[in-house]
Amino acid sequence: MTSAIRQLILVRHAKAADPGTGTDHDRPLTDRGHADAKVLGEWFKEQRLRPDLVLCSTAVRTRETWADIVASSGLGALVANDQRIYNASVERLLGVIEDEGPPSHSIALVGHAPGIPGLAATLTEGVEADPEGPSFEDDWPTCTAAVLEISVPWKKLGPGTGRLVSVHTARASE
Repeated sequence: MTSAIRQLILVRHAKAADPGTGTDHDRPLTDRGHADAKVLGEWFKEQRLRPDLVLCSTAVRTRETWADIVASSGLGALVANDQRIYNASVERLLGVIEDEGPPSHSIALVGHAPGIPGLAATLTEGVEADPEGPSFEDDWPTCTAAVLEISVPWKKLGPGTGRLVSVHTARASE
């Protein structure tokens, strides 16, 4: 019996304020970051992306990014703010999904670079890409989301278990 296709939406937070005097964890979004995140929410709505679980870093900038996505998309999902996602490695992100994913069908993971782009690269490693389809850029800008189809249970997530369906970098009009 083959397992059902799952969906993983990987989101890098929107543009954050410079570090200044506070801690990196407490950096809020800039005005541009808020505007871009709202545009990303509109894209979620257009694409009919409806995660049933959101795994979000506890950093202020990731939580604000998700709040703006929700505000402009009307999404409602269970949100788990998880300290383990903050500046996490690919291995740690895989562990978070493995621990928290079941029984969710669609998960949005909101985090940071280099973990989020690294996870996307790992999951699609060795999977033949459609030459006419979406691709990753060398750089993964802020407020970028990638949608992957996952063909294995969350507990078996690993290299080559995902297929890139779409990738989008949101930018508000200037």
